[in-house]
Amino acid sequence: MRDLKKIDAAMCELDGTTNKRRLGANAILAVSLACAQAGAKFEGRPLYRHLREVYGLNLRKFLLPTPMLNVINGGRHADSSLDVQEFMIVPVGPRRFSEKLRAGSEIFHALGDLLYANGLETAVGNEGGYAPDLGHADAAFDYLLKAIKKAKYKPGKEIMFAVDVAASELYDEASEKYVFARERRKYSVKQLIGLYEEWVDEYPLLSIEDGLSEDAWSDWSLLTERLGKEIMLVGDDLFVTNQERLKKGIELGVANTILIKPNQIGTVSETMETIALARERGYSVIISHRSGETTDTAIADLAVAVNAEFIKSGAPSRSERLCKYNRLLEIEEELMRM
Repeated sequence: MRDLKKIDAAMCELDGTTNKRRLGANAILAVSLACAQAGAKFEGRPLYRHLREVYGLNLRKFLLPTPMLNVINGGRHADSSLDVQEFMIVPVGPRRFSEKLRAGSEIFHALGDLLYANGLETAVGNEGGYAPDLGHADAAFDYLLKAIKKAKYKPGKEIMFAVDVAASELYDEASEKYVFARERRKYSVKQLIGLYEEWVDEYPLLSIEDGLSEDAWSDWSLLTERLGKEIMLVGDDLFVTNQERLKKGIELGVANTILIKPNQIGTVSETMETIALARERGYSVIISHRSGETTDTAIADLAVAVNAEFIKSGAPSRSERLCKYNRLLEIEEELMRM
């Protein structure tokens, strides 16, 4: 309990596999997080402070992440007509986390009103966002623009967009093309990158996550060459919070941002090591939930402990999503009192 690094190392040794197949990454993570929480309680400090102390992070102050709120769900996360998995709003204008979350909530509800007024579905998908039958990505972007303006915010100045394409789910090995089945379109690698360039030109797009298939390293190099200086190119399926895959990406000059999911790697210590490597090589960090979430709030503390630039916890709806945001509000209030 008091030496989290040794506990995590012991579990990895006991498992003895490269992918945690013996004990299971979820089981290992549960023990690792429980020990982290117990250690924090024993020392009488919040988890975010405990993690920073345990791992010796030399950071001058605590910074709260900017939320990336998945307000329109598609792909495998919803029974909608959208091939792209996530459409997110990113409140970059407000300074405080609470103000950013308020902006996200107001835009989310304005979006719901717009969808309802147009006779579209306002039930939510796996991550709490709406899952309307829109047909194609441009329609989703256009609704986001309208919702932002309806909520009296400025797109491109106060609010940006982000998408998770989840391109590995769209890639067809036989044809070597990306199949947008619901749009009835197929894209070659160059055509898909061209589509992303059109999105960047037309919309206030800050970030594209998993824009290409997870093992298409040379194609990722091309994508990074074309858009890496303009927007965040995020590796989730590409890196899977794994140091070895991140090292390969660094060597090939692939992406510029890593998505961090502790369950992908198994222990808090391995998660922190991957974050440290990303930081060392200039990659931005997004701490992320997962689709099958619980009401545990550890990722909120993790984001603050490492001063992550962003956090993904879904839309501002559903208890397993909101609890992370509520925890960050608590941390913000605590830091302001000090």
